[in-house]
Amino acid sequence: MANTRPDSNGSQFFIILVELHHVVFGKVIQGMDYVFAIEGGAGTYSDKPRKKVVIADSGEIPKDKWDE
Repeated sequence: MANTRPDSNGSQFFIILVELHHVVFGKVIQGMDYVFAIEGGAGTYSDKPRKKVVIADSGEIPKDKWDE
């Protein structure tokens, strides 16, 4: 959950590409090539991305289709 003020609950997620100490609650199981493309084209070390990235109509992969 992300809160900017009382009663402003929202959600956000981060895909971490470096070794850090964070609680993991998910895993990219398909499409890492897209993640790397976003990292290479829009990623930054400052607080602002170089390009706008929009993920639209991402859907959900059914559990029986997971590669694990």
